[in-house]
Amino acid sequence: MSNNTRIKFENAAMLAVYALVLGFFIYGKVMLYTNPVPEQLPDYSSYPFYLIPIMYIWNYLKAAWFSILLAFLLSGIIQEVLPQDIIEKYLKKDKLRNYFIAAALAPLFVTCSCSVIPIYVGIVAAGASLGVAMTFFLMAPAANLITILLTGEYIGWDLGIWRLIFSLIAAVLCGIIFDKTKIARKLEEQISPMKVGRANRMQLKLPLNDRLKNMYRFSFQVFKKIFPLLLLGLIIVSYIAAYLPDNWIELYFTGFLGIVIAAVLGGPLYTPTLVEIVLTREFINKGMTRDVALSFMMGQPYDIVSMVPNSKYFKWQGVLLYTVIFFLFSIISGVLYGLVYGLYN
Repeated sequence: MSNNTRIKFENAAMLAVYALVLGFFIYGKVMLYTNPVPEQLPDYSSYPFYLIPIMYIWNYLKAAWFSILLAFLLSGIIQEVLPQDIIEKYLKKDKLRNYFIAAALAPLFVTCSCSVIPIYVGIVAAGASLGVAMTFFLMAPAANLITILLTGEYIGWDLGIWRLIFSLIAAVLCGIIFDKTKIARKLEEQISPMKVGRANRMQLKLPLNDRLKNMYRFSFQVFKKIFPLLLLGLIIVSYIAAYLPDNWIELYFTGFLGIVIAAVLGGPLYTPTLVEIVLTREFINKGMTRDVALSFMMGQPYDIVSMVPNSKYFKWQGVLLYTVIFFLFSIISGVLYGLVYGLYN
């Protein structure tokens, strides 16, 4: 086999992997929208203690592994291909519009908070500010297109629209504030060599084969850093899901106290993307009021599973910042919803 033939074969194989993963991802999302996930979630408390995280991770990967795989592959594509001038113009921190652009792009990525991490890493490596990347990260799981559609049809369009509006405000606010902090400026200096290296590769105009290999290398580097931390987060959350008592729903998930508790648990009680909608409706059927349900769903972006890997890029100061802001907006959205719809009369 000649060298040119080998290179063409490698290019075709690498491009075919991207096409297959994207195709299965789209098919899975279409099927999930037309055939929503089952109403009954697994009872993890019925498993032996040592099996709980294994079964939780297994069920999670069954539902989300194409999303995760596509996210890691996209990180390499974004880092290698996205034009530098586009990043400089639309995803830097010098203009307010850039945060809204990131928030508008994020809903196109139907991923959970952990799956979107590799994508924002690619955006940062391509030259975006950390604050803009944070806005993107927070908006994608909270208000992606299918999440809002399923929330509207499965629970009610009132909650779907409220979730979209308050997620947008909170995500943009988090990004703007984070870019103003000292820790963000220090982190920008630390990741600048990655951006310079990427810019140098772009200037060299590498052949397609080399660029495809660079995409896969970067994706694998991100995978090695993030996936072990993701597994750690899933293990922690599996025990929370297993041992949270059902009778707490009627006792503690109503009124203002219920809103606060839902905001506290919305993050730790992590579920893969779209599954939180089924979980919320199950809670509503068991007595959760709709204002509390909104507060609970708003907690998706600050789940424990994504906090652990996010601390590598935003540091714990950044994680704490977006957690506090989204936590407050979870409470505010629930209270305002209750006032507007007369739940406190």
